[in-house]
Amino acid sequence: MRHFAVGEQDSHHVGDAECPECWEEYPEACVCGGLVHAEATGQEDEDGNVWVETRCDQCGRSEEEVAEELGREPR
Repeated sequence: MRHFAVGEQDSHHVGDAECPECWEEYPEACVCGGLVHAEATGQEDEDGNVWVETRCDQCGRSEEEVAEELGREPR
């Protein structure tokens, strides 16, 4: 199994829809046909929200980059 980095960790599994390294509800399908993996990159805020970094295992774009390209807000 090939691995790639999301943030600082080079441990996400390319093409694995059940990637054990992904944050909560990830990976998700990308518009390019790859999978968007995610990793928490910080502490929770007062509301329990955590900043999550995303990256597609095929095109390398983040959810924010894809959303910007499509003209919509990321999820």
